Amino acid sequence: MTSENTEDEKKKRITVNLDDIDFKIIEALEGVIARKKASVITQMIKEWINQNSERIMKTWDIDLAGIRRQVLAETKGLSIKEELQDLDKEVIKQLPELFETINNINVSELAEIVDINQRTLQRVIFGHRKELLKLGLNLIYKDGLITKKE
Repeated sequence: MTSENTEDEKKKRITVNLDDIDFKIIEALEGVIARKKASVITQMIKEWINQNSERIMKTWDIDLAGIRRQVLAETKGLSIKEELQDLDKEVIKQLPELFETINNINVSELAEIVDINQRTLQRVIFGHRKELLKLGLNLIYKDGLITKKE
């Protein structure tokens, strides 16, 4: 019976609650990163977002550049509408030059080149067709590709 007890003791599984570990880490960082636990958590979140911005944009399709522009516009006292119009103008200005060297491109690749979210790019292209036509750029969207029609 003694040998069974030692085998049972060897087989016992110890579980640890991750919340307890998280709390201990936060407690250990209190006074190092910030004075209060809430401030430690806030600082950790800020650092995580900063280090994982590409991952956030790809995983959840969040336009971090758009959020930054919105916050900057609000800080400057501008309306976000004005800021978006400036962004639209900037993208519209870039497109003719880009399509001088290509006939078609994947939406995600083009969004990466002009450094905006795919949805924002699509909104600009579809919403400002007349302006693009005035610049001699007739773009057509089909099967995930934006194609320049001659």
